[in-house]
Amino acid sequence: MKADKVVPASNPRKIPIDILPLILEHLVDRRDLRVCAQLHSTFHVAATPILYRTLDSRVMKTRLGRSVVCHPASTLLKKPEYAKYVRHVRETGERRRAIGFSKPELLHDCQQALKLCTNIAGFSWSDESPDATHNDEVLLAFLNILKGTKLRQLTIRTYLGLGEGVWEKLQEFRGLTKVSLWVMEGPPRVLQGWSEHLGPTLTHLELGRTAGVPASILVSVFSHLKHLRSLRLKGAQTSAIPELLRILPHLETLDTEFRDFGSGVAHYPIQPVARLRELTVRTSSMDVQGPQMLWSWIRQLLPFPSLESFTLNAYSTQDEAPLPRRFLLDMANMHKTTLKHFNVSPSLLMLEDVECLCTIFPALETLSCSIAYCREASQLEAAIAKGRNLRELRLHTSWVPSRYGTEQTTIPFKLENARNLMLRDESRIRVIGVGRELYTVCQQ
Repeated sequence: MKADKVVPASNPRKIPIDILPLILEHLVDRRDLRVCAQLHSTFHVAATPILYRTLDSRVMKTRLGRSVVCHPASTLLKKPEYAKYVRHVRETGERRRAIGFSKPELLHDCQQALKLCTNIAGFSWSDESPDATHNDEVLLAFLNILKGTKLRQLTIRTYLGLGEGVWEKLQEFRGLTKVSLWVMEGPPRVLQGWSEHLGPTLTHLELGRTAGVPASILVSVFSHLKHLRSLRLKGAQTSAIPELLRILPHLETLDTEFRDFGSGVAHYPIQPVARLRELTVRTSSMDVQGPQMLWSWIRQLLPFPSLESFTLNAYSTQDEAPLPRRFLLDMANMHKTTLKHFNVSPSLLMLEDVECLCTIFPALETLSCSIAYCREASQLEAAIAKGRNLRELRLHTSWVPSRYGTEQTTIPFKLENARNLMLRDESRIRVIGVGRELYTVCQQ
């Protein structure tokens, strides 16, 4: 009997160094990257830049319940040669009783480490504690250091409002491509006095607090941001959105709110020029009929056959808000060949509506909605039979009245039914979620 042929172990020195980073980037756990960096000098060269690409501080609990801040500043100060790999830094302020930046020596180390990161492209600051006392002081210290870098992305999430000193410092920044401001208190900051300088480069913008800002001010600010491609607004007046789409010709992604509940909003005589590819609308309703003018308002934002992804978060205090069939048909008249993703999870659809969607949108790849009154799995199979390009299906169960109050309906769907849908002729479905159950194809 001949012995099996012994395959010699691969020599790490012979592995192409340009291939290893492409492989190691798929590791999502930093602990795995640390192991790779310690395996061999070849792996160390490939893994270290990935390991230090994004640095963040974390507040962890000890066994005794005390809060401890884990921060990479100490490592960078010991090995400053690693700082050249840093592209994104995430800092946090003090959180309740966490020691955080209340220790002067820790703040000093963080500042010195940040000065070493000369290739930094993005910075994120988060301080959501309502009892922070020196939020502006710490943030301003970081901004003074970042002012001398080639920063491109800036994110600030804070509970307290931004003081005048911080706001004045922010307005000195130029060349930013992405800005995200989420402030819970204080005056809303909508880039007044700053948008003129950001206009030539800014492409992505998120403003988490615009409630109460007049539409005229929003239009004035955004008139300088002609290169915006992605925009997320929270609290903006509904009447301002069509006008913003008229002055932002390159906008492709919009995440906004519909806030004129039951006020009989008239049709806005404004013709948008932006060709949106992704639209997310967030709203709430006091009745199951939904806001009266929501559907016509959404259609007005999409006058061109360009939409690829539509997400609607419409919450009701009574039950899931139904989606009008007329709205689906009107959307199909304009976006029949382009729409690929349809996510209306809180909205209620009947099986007939699901069948309609799979029929009128032949390119549909993902569908997520609430559904009720499905008695047999065969009914669901028949409803999506025409979804030839469907790859992901998520059906959330509905809450219906009963003599015991309200109870959640159960869709009769099992593993065998999921297997039949995935293995049927020409099926491309690889993810099926029904209620709390999720079925996926395992890669072997």
